[in-house]
This record gives sequence, structure tokens and C-alpha cells, in this order.
Amino acid sequence: MKNSIVRKLFLSITLLLVIFLLIVFVGQSIFMQSFYTNKKVNIVTEELTQFAKGYKAGKFNNNQFQQELTKLYSKYNTTLAVLDKRGVLKAENNFDLTVLTNEGKKVYVPLNNLLYSDQIESILGLNIKENSRITIRGYVQDDYFIPLYIKTNMGVWQEENQPSNTVQLSTKDNLQEMVNIEIKGKVVNLHLPIANQYTYSAQMNSLMGAITDWTKTNEDFSNYTEEDFPLIYRYLDRANGLENKVFIYPINTNKGSKEVIFAITSLQPVNEAMYVLKDFYIYAFIIALLLIVIVSFYYSKLITKPLLKMNSVTDQLAKLNFNEKIDIQSDDEIGQLSKSINSLSENLASTIENLQQANVKLMKDIEKEKQLEQTRKEFISGVSHELKTPLSIVQSYAEGLKDGLNIEKNGYYADVILEEVDRMNGLVVDMLELSKLQSGTYTLRSEPFLIVDCIENVIIRMFENSSIHCHFNFNLDEDTLVLGEKRKIEQVIINILSNAIHYGNPGSVIKMNLLDEGDYVNISIFNEGNPIPADKIDKIWDRFYRIDESRNRQNGGTGLGLAIVKTILDLHHSTIKVHNKEDGVEFIFNLKKYLN
Repeated sequence: MKNSIVRKLFLSITLLLVIFLLIVFVGQSIFMQSFYTNKKVNIVTEELTQFAKGYKAGKFNNNQFQQELTKLYSKYNTTLAVLDKRGVLKAENNFDLTVLTNEGKKVYVPLNNLLYSDQIESILGLNIKENSRITIRGYVQDDYFIPLYIKTNMGVWQEENQPSNTVQLSTKDNLQEMVNIEIKGKVVNLHLPIANQYTYSAQMNSLMGAITDWTKTNEDFSNYTEEDFPLIYRYLDRANGLENKVFIYPINTNKGSKEVIFAITSLQPVNEAMYVLKDFYIYAFIIALLLIVIVSFYYSKLITKPLLKMNSVTDQLAKLNFNEKIDIQSDDEIGQLSKSINSLSENLASTIENLQQANVKLMKDIEKEKQLEQTRKEFISGVSHELKTPLSIVQSYAEGLKDGLNIEKNGYYADVILEEVDRMNGLVVDMLELSKLQSGTYTLRSEPFLIVDCIENVIIRMFENSSIHCHFNFNLDEDTLVLGEKRKIEQVIINILSNAIHYGNPGSVIKMNLLDEGDYVNISIFNEGNPIPADKIDKIWDRFYRIDESRNRQNGGTGLGLAIVKTILDLHHSTIKVHNKEDGVEFIFNLKKYLN
């Protein structure tokens, strides 16, 4: 199984990567060149259209015009030229001359078209100067004389590629008849370019050659609409063998003149790259194939290793051996599956262990049930004991009244009976109160109240006519509000104070302190007296529990007071603790502050 899954994964991954590699190589070999060409043509078309719109609207001054040309060349390797209606190149500074013929007529001769061609040096080599004698042959384009031949006493220049047609912006068609026009005279006006204005540019030379070739096509712009521009055609520069795309965009400027925008972009970079890539692909394919084999083998082993480990562990699980674990820490699906198997192993081991511990747990449950039963018996016993004594007293004194044993003590008997009835009534009330609080159905009517006023009112009620004194001290603002049910908190304080009175030393002073503890208020009540035994201090909150196990009636109370206190404070989410001090016992509980 191990070899099988490794082999399958290795072959499938290798095949997939080889297919992908072939798709990439074939796609680049076949489609890369056409994709690049189309993409570049689209970009240049968009840029040229934007330039044409801005130029047509007259948005460019001379500096901006040159900046646009520089941007197109530097960013898109595109050379742009604008020809006027006579087919003369528009330049930043004109290169031209004016000849006064022997017949006394001035003829304007533009030379801008030669600025960026390889013929500029030949023109400048004629050493043309003002008042120099000159002979020019060519043709007339409106009021321009387009030279094809120039002769001075320093030499002769002749256009190598003579056009058979103009840029089709002129209305004249008899070009052949005008080509042989010749003028002789002297130069009366001359504008020569400075060095940086005629630096030879191979691409500009190609553009001028493309323009010359296009003029031989006899194509008329009137056959096109605005949406057809720019016209795009392929141009192969015969001088250097470079393939180019030429863009032609005729416009009518806002000044009413007709002009043509020509642009040329070379496709040579991608052609050269494709020639190199064809040789490169052979080596790249071999290297990539080797890498694919290595990577496929590595990943097939990497993927199958955890699967084989999981298979081994599940075999052990089938044999109820839960000690084996899968040590895989990845966060992928295999890692999750490994964690699930480990979890399953742990759960099975835990389940079996739980089954083995069932008897122990069952014994603990039985023991707990016995303790609950004992608690119920103690409760019933406590209730019986608490009610039995006063009932016996009531019965005895009632029989004495009935039999008339001592008429003079009838009033005393009646008082005793009423006292015991009050005691039983208090016990029943406390039992009902405790049952209601512990039933889970009681809802606190929680509201803010002044804790200082609450305690002072309780102290006044309990100690105003008593020989016992209570010293009250508070370390917080008198306006401090706490959150709770005021009546129940008063009951808590009364029960604790009553407990302090009953168990405190005769004649001693009970001390109460309030302390600000941030979000809470701590309330402590201290009475001098015997400490609570350590083994009984946690039991004082139980119902009917009294430290005096003889339940002497003279100590008073029903044994429910502190149980009620604990239940009320639990409902308030407050805590209460009791501490044995050096000379007495201190109860401390807290209440949450009310913050506006």
C-alpha cells in the first residue's frame, strides 16, 4: 500500500506539473508575441488619441508639446511627428531658408523634414549661408517649395527617396509636372538648427521613411470617419530591418488648419526577446522537468508519510492499544484528521478508564446520598426539637390553667404560653423565609440606597432602649449608595447584630465599621466573646446549627438566622466571612456600590 500511494501521487503530481509547464512554454512561444504587439498597439492608440484631442483643442504650448513627445518616447518607445497640410514637419525651431530668384521672386524652402534624418549632415555640409548662390529643384506645395535637389558652390544634395504623392492635404494632383521645377538665386533668409535639434534618431528616420512610403499609397482621408482613426499599419524599415507599427491621425485644429499626426513604435524588443526565449526554453524545460521530478517525489513522500503513520496508529487502536499517538502539528486537513484520531484514542482510553472507575464513583454517590439523608434527618430532628420543647411547655402550662393549680399564677402561666407561641411563630416565619429565599423563585427588588442611613436606623431600633452599646464608624462618604434590596440588607444586619448580642460578653461594646473598597463597601461587625471552634466555623451557616449542641433555650434563636443571612447575600452576589480575633469574633460582608 505504501509504495502504491507514493507512486500514484508521484505520477499524478509530475504529470500535472509537466502539462502546466508545456502550456506555459507553448503559450509563450505562440501567443506571447501577438499578445505583446496587441497590448502595445492598444496602449499607443489610447495615448495617441488623448494627445490628438489635446493638440486639436490647442492645449499645448511649445514646451508642453515637446514634453508630450518626450513622454511618449521615454515611456512607450514611440516617436511622434506632426505634419502640416503641405507635409512639412512641425518642429520646435524651424529649419528653412528663403531664396530670392534671378527673376526677383522670393521662394520659401522648408527643411524641417530633414532635421532627424541621416541626410541632415549632407545638407549642413553644403555650407549654406545668407547671400550664397544656390540652385534648387523640386515641387511646389501651395506656397512652399519642397526641395529634392540642392546645389551650392560647396556641393550637391539630392533626395534619395522621392515621393510620388503628397500627404493628400493639397488640392493639386499634377505633382509629376512640378517635380522638375528649378529655381536659381541667392539665400536671403536662413534658419539653421543648433546641435541638439538635429541629433540623428534612427526611429525618427524610420518614421520619416514610413511617411514617405505612405505618401506613395494614394490613400485619401475622406474615405474614413473620426472613429476609424488612428490608422495603423505595419512598416518594415529596409535600412535596418526593424519591424514597426505606424499610426496616422489626421486632425483639423481649432485654428482651422489641416494637419496629420504620425507616430511609430518599434516591435523589435519583443522580436529579439522571442528569438532568445526559443533557445532559452530548451534549457529551461530540461531544468524545470528535473525540478518537477524532485519536487513531485518530495511532496508525494511528504503527503503519504502522515497517512502511513495514521494507518499504523489506527491498527493499534483496533487492538485497544491507546499509547500510540500521531505526532503531526500541521493545520491542514491531514493535521485535523491526525488530531481527531489522537482525540479518538484519548476518548476511548478515557471511556474505558471511566468504566473502570464506575464502581468507585457509584460508591461516592451512595455515600453522598447517605449524607443527604443524614442532613434531612438532622433537619427533621432540628425542627422536631425546636417545636417539641415549646409545645411541651405550652401543654404543661395550659393544663395548669385548666386544672386551676395555682390561681394566683394564672397570669404567669398565660405569659409563658404566649412567649412560647411567639417563639414557635418566629421559628415558622424563619423557616418560611428561608424556604422562599432558597426556592429559586424569589426576585430581589434591587435599588440604590444610602448604606450609612440604613445601618444607623437599624442601630437606633436595636440599641436605643438597650443597655448594650454599639460603636459605629464609617470610612466613606455619607452619600455613598449601594445596590440591593434595602429591607433584606436590614434583615442581614439585624440577624448578625442579634447573634453578636447573644454570644458577646455581657457589658461589652459591639463595633461596626464601613470601609470604602473601590467598587464595593465592606461592612464588619465585631463582638467580644469566645471564638468559634475551628472545626465548626464552616457549619454556622447551616440550618438549625448552633455551636451549643445541647440547644439550650436560654441562648435564644432558632438556628436559622445565619442561614438566612448567607442566602440573602448569595442572592446579592455578595460574600460573607467570619474570623476569630484575639478577643472576639468578626463578621465581614460586602455590597456593590451604585455608580451613576
